[in-house]
Amino acid sequence: MRKKILFVLVLIVLFSGSVVFGQNSKHKSGDMLLGIDLGMGLTPSFFSAVSASDEISKGNYAITFDLGLNFDYYLFDWLSFNSGLFTHAGIYLLCDKPLPVDNDITLTDWAKTPICFTIPVMAHINVPVVEWLYLGAGVTLNFPTSSMLDTELVGIDTKGKFFLGIPLDFGFDSVKPGKGGSRFFFRVTPEIHSGGTPVLVGFMWQVYNFKIYSKKS
Repeated sequence: MRKKILFVLVLIVLFSGSVVFGQNSKHKSGDMLLGIDLGMGLTPSFFSAVSASDEISKGNYAITFDLGLNFDYYLFDWLSFNSGLFTHAGIYLLCDKPLPVDNDITLTDWAKTPICFTIPVMAHINVPVVEWLYLGAGVTLNFPTSSMLDTELVGIDTKGKFFLGIPLDFGFDSVKPGKGGSRFFFRVTPEIHSGGTPVLVGFMWQVYNFKIYSKKS
């Protein structure tokens, strides 16, 4: 009985989505969009490291911020490939053992604080029937170029080395058929660093996507 009720509810959601959002396809094969993006992410444990008074426990801590441009190409009306260029800044503390905290040495003294040029290579789908539902995955190539902060601790590389991210996206596409618009999606990103793999939870807000090319009907 419960399975039948769940099945009926799914059909209602899909039908309502097709009525409200599916009258005209948001995108067409060959469409190209250029967008402005803002984003951030953090590990759930980050604030416990910030507030630590005696020592920072073993673990991976991070907070990041993103600003950049994205480019989308629609292979089909439901499948797009995405790239772009971003500035990615963050504070990373990857601890394989507890670290002391006192008035002279704090979290940012131990942390890497890279500013990166980041190139995403992604694929996204607008779920058929409910095209407003936007899902995707891919990789980000992160090239540290400088550091936000410096440390006096010997042997700490505040910039760090090249690293990969593996973002997974779930959210909403508000682009209007034949026009531009915004997107907002939640993002979970394991980042593979030489010292550990923090898993960041956050969001990406595509403030506005300009439809720079669309095939005529």
